[in-house]
Amino acid sequence: MSQPSSYFSAKPYVPSSLSEIYDLLGSMILGAPTFASGTSYLPGININTEFTALTEGFAVVRKKLGEERYAALLDLAARAKLLFAEDQDDTNGKTDQGRALLFEIEDLLNDVRRRRVEAKLPDEEGEVNGD
Repeated sequence: MSQPSSYFSAKPYVPSSLSEIYDLLGSMILGAPTFASGTSYLPGININTEFTALTEGFAVVRKKLGEERYAALLDLAARAKLLFAEDQDDTNGKTDQGRALLFEIEDLLNDVRRRRVEAKLPDEEGEVNGD
């Protein structure tokens, strides 16, 4: 009898810091437009699970982002998800447009992280690293 994969968790992953969101975006850029892992090691990963993780991650760091940036990030994520959904075979150019929006999200996050370092704001562990 086989045991469940140690990679599987019934609780979906939600990034808990700005740097974890940045890392997630990197994997999303590479995994677009379907976001499926293509292996049996990460079953259940798809466009919905990845964008849920992204937007829930935004909610976790909402105070650090500020309301205006938070709203902008949610809008960019919704628009990117729609573009990827409309180009599941990566044939009509919308995947490239969606990736461009993910890069815009990265730019906004990098701006927040830079400002936090400049202001010497510590993270939850007391370190000044942009998180």
